[in-house]
Amino acid sequence: MAEKRTPPVADPTANVEKELSRIVGDMGIVEEASGAYRVKVAHSRAFPWDDVFKQLLYRDFKVEVTKHKADLIIEGRP
Repeated sequence: MAEKRTPPVADPTANVEKELSRIVGDMGIVEEASGAYRVKVAHSRAFPWDDVFKQLLYRDFKVEVTKHKADLIIEGRP
């Protein structure tokens, strides 16, 4: 049975880094620095784009997607 996902807005006090790591799983790498989050996308086709964007945008992070060499990077800043 599939894991039931809790919408990000259901728990605004949840640890963002832990939630991002849980959502991303093996599809990327989550790093935190000074309250900002950087997610390196490892498998773009299987990556949970919508859940990661919701996790950041619902908490009023400014989100930017950039390309570094062959990698896609999602950055979320408060």
